[in-house]
Amino acid sequence: MTDLFTGYFLLSVVIFLLGLYCVISQGNLIKIVIGLEIMGKGIILNFIAAGFFQNNTGVAQALVITAILVDAVLISVILALIVNVFRHTGGILADQIAGLKG
Repeated sequence: MTDLFTGYFLLSVVIFLLGLYCVISQGNLIKIVIGLEIMGKGIILNFIAAGFFQNNTGVAQALVITAILVDAVLISVILALIVNVFRHTGGILADQIAGLKG
């Protein structure tokens, strides 16, 4: 059973690192948000696997639902900020944020 958990854990780490690479390597704000979503899905997979293999699926479900809610709120705020950046600069590159002063 631990071999299966190790497989799920390694898969969640690979998904998380794939999202981290997407966040680090991209300059487009939308692609950065997609990378953040991929990272979140890797964390959620780890919660589900840990809860299943510890026979504590109730706590894992509560953590996953909380993570999904926090993720949805975070993404909606980030996308609203991206819309405002686009309105002020005309583009959605991360380098254009440095020129904004409030």
